Amino acid sequence: MNKNPMENEEYRPKVVDLFCGAGGLSTGFRMAGFDVLLGIDNIPIFCETFEKNDHQAICGDIRTISVEQIKQAIDNKKIEVVVGGPPCQGFSMAGRRNTKDPRNSLFMEFVRIVAGLKPKFFVMENVPGILTMKTEKGELVKDIIFNVYKMIGYNVEVKKLNAADYGVPQKRKRVVFIGTNTKKSITFPEPTHSQKDNSNQKKWVPVSSVIKSKDKVESNFFHTPKMIEGFVRRKKINEQKGKGFGAQYLKMDEPSYTISARYWKDGSDALVKYSENEIRMLTPEEAAAIQTFPSDYKFAGSKRDIYTQIGNAVPCLLGKAVAEEIKKSLLK
Repeated sequence: MNKNPMENEEYRPKVVDLFCGAGGLSTGFRMAGFDVLLGIDNIPIFCETFEKNDHQAICGDIRTISVEQIKQAIDNKKIEVVVGGPPCQGFSMAGRRNTKDPRNSLFMEFVRIVAGLKPKFFVMENVPGILTMKTEKGELVKDIIFNVYKMIGYNVEVKKLNAADYGVPQKRKRVVFIGTNTKKSITFPEPTHSQKDNSNQKKWVPVSSVIKSKDKVESNFFHTPKMIEGFVRRKKINEQKGKGFGAQYLKMDEPSYTISARYWKDGSDALVKYSENEIRMLTPEEAAAIQTFPSDYKFAGSKRDIYTQIGNAVPCLLGKAVAEEIKKSLLK
């Protein structure tokens, strides 16, 4: 007779992470008591980071990786959850959304693997722009995603979540699709934190909680007067053109602004400002802490590589909050 997993304190549902990146989502699922068996990504440095943190990775183009290869890599173990974030640059509101961007079709590879592995649940995360993006024919991409999953037997729900509402010291919004091929309910995590004091919730975690004291930051993270002048000039130009980007200075009593994958360029997404003449970018350790990676998390590659991996990641605590809801459903 099969033992009810609820009676087993060691029950660790098994996960495969597609488009795994540095492993932010996987780390969140691990924090919630899941066993991440495999990650897949096509960027070698991402796979190296994933493996440095005791994960197994397949590095390659997902379009060339068969379901059978995945099953062999995980010794044919039954997967309860498939997670991942198909590359979202074509959906992103941070640039021009392009419905013809070939990366947009990669979510069909995610669907293919879900159909092959038949997990009880899947989690697919993306940028908020995916909720309003339309094809050239005027169809909502979101509706297409729902219909495709319905064709392979999955009921899907979607919600936009703000990482700051789950203890992440960063205001970062992500769209999360959760699907199931069971009759189990799909629930999203209730916020544990809020912008204002609330009897039921803690206050948002301020970025100051992870910022180093000035004397512990190396001088090369501080910007030159010429760089600072450039920030000011560019911000004015962007404001005149109605563009959203320009230097942003962190408010220490609030969560950070979103850390992007291009943070390595000059850190203008989120700068630490001591005075008009003392402005610096976040260190990689601070950026990782803002994304709620554990302090002992190991990143491979150059400083640029590390910032890129951190900026691309799902905040670990946001992943954990989603994972905990799925685990509750699995145990019902």
